Amino acid sequence: MLWHKRPSGVTMVEVLVVMAIIAVLVVVLLPAIQSVRATARRAECQNHMRQVGLAISAFESAFGFLPSAAYGRPYEYIRNGRRPPGDVIASTFTDLLPFIDEQPIADQYDWSKDWFAAENQQAVNCQISTYRCPASPGNDVQTGIGSGGVTEPSRTAAVGDYSAVYSWGFPLAVPANPANYDIWGVSALSPVLERGGYAQPRLVRVTDGLSRTLTVVEQSDHGQRWVGRTMVDASPPNAKAWAPWAGESCTWILSYTADAKTWSPTGLGPGNINANNSQGIYSFHDGGANVVLLDNSVHFLSEQIDALVLFALVTRSRGESVEVPR
Repeated sequence: MLWHKRPSGVTMVEVLVVMAIIAVLVVVLLPAIQSVRATARRAECQNHMRQVGLAISAFESAFGFLPSAAYGRPYEYIRNGRRPPGDVIASTFTDLLPFIDEQPIADQYDWSKDWFAAENQQAVNCQISTYRCPASPGNDVQTGIGSGGVTEPSRTAAVGDYSAVYSWGFPLAVPANPANYDIWGVSALSPVLERGGYAQPRLVRVTDGLSRTLTVVEQSDHGQRWVGRTMVDASPPNAKAWAPWAGESCTWILSYTADAKTWSPTGLGPGNINANNSQGIYSFHDGGANVVLLDNSVHFLSEQIDALVLFALVTRSRGESVEVPR
C-alpha cells in the first residue's frame, strides 16, 4: 500500500476561516473598544473641568471675588484694581493660570495689552492641556487672531475647548414675558448686573446656590462651525476671537430651533446642548456635555435637558429651585 504524505503548511481554506473569525471579532469588539475610548475621553475632560472649577474657587479665595466671564471690548468692563485703564481684551482662563500650576505662562502675559497683541504671542501660544477636551477634533492652533474688528493674520494662539458662562443669550418669551426681557449678565461670573450696571462678580450675589449655578461649560472646536454633527464652516470669522483660550472665551447659553441653525425666537427651543457651537454648550461626547458648577462639581448634562432647567442653572439670583439632572 502506498502512503501519501500530507503537504505541510496552511491551506487556503484554513486561512479563509481564520480571516473570517478575525473579521467577526473586529465587528463584535470594535464598538466596545470605541465605547471604552469615548468613556475615557469624557472622564479626562471631566477631570480637566474639575481643575478649572477648583481654580475659580482658589481665585475667589485669593481676591475675594470671582473671575469675570469677560474683560474689555465689547463688554465695556474693566475690573477695578485688576485692569489698566483703556480698552483691553482678556480672558477668564488667563486669570486662572496661576491656579492651575501655570504661573510661568501668567508671568509672560502683559495685562496692559490685548490678548492678541505682539507682546503676548509667546504666552497665548502655550498649549494648556487643562483647557482642552480630548474628544475635540479641532486644531491646536488658531491662525489669524483678533477681536473687535481688529485682526492680525500672521499671529497665532493656542485653542481651548471650554467657555465661561456669560449669560442666557436670548430673552424668554418676549414680549409675552417682559419680566424676563432684560436677562443679560445673570450668570455667576458675569460682571454685568441684570439691569446693565457694573460690579465685580461675588459669591454673595449667587443666591440660587453654588450647586445650582453654572460657571464653565464645554464649547469645543470653536475654530470650526458645527451644526449638529456636521461641520459647515472650516474657518468662521468669530473663530479668530473665540477659539483661543486667551481670547473671548465666554459664551451666552443659547436655545436653538429643531434644525440647530438659528436661535429659538422664544428663547426656549429643543436644541440646548450639542446643537450649534457658535454659542452655547457644545461637545463631541455622545448624548451631552460636561459643565462646571460653582461648588466645583462637574456634571454631564443630557442633550434632552429642558430649556427652562438649563436657564435656571445659568442664572445666579432669580430664585429658581432646580436640581442638576443626573
